[in-house]
Amino acid sequence: MKARVVITADGQVSVFVDEGTLETGREAIERFFADLAAQDIAVEWDGKVEQHRHEREPVAAHSHAD
Repeated sequence: MKARVVITADGQVSVFVDEGTLETGREAIERFFADLAAQDIAVEWDGKVEQHRHEREPVAAHSHAD
């Protein structure tokens, strides 16, 4: 899985997956958070996944965690 993780100055974490459909993006993000949990890295995730798509661009799914 290829993903981008962005952490803002206020501590918000966003995970971006730029390939596949919204559903495959959701699955990739779920695996990402499950992998963190398996390594005892505590992350609270609200479970929300958003899709952002512009004309002629691939689907991008992302999620926010605190």
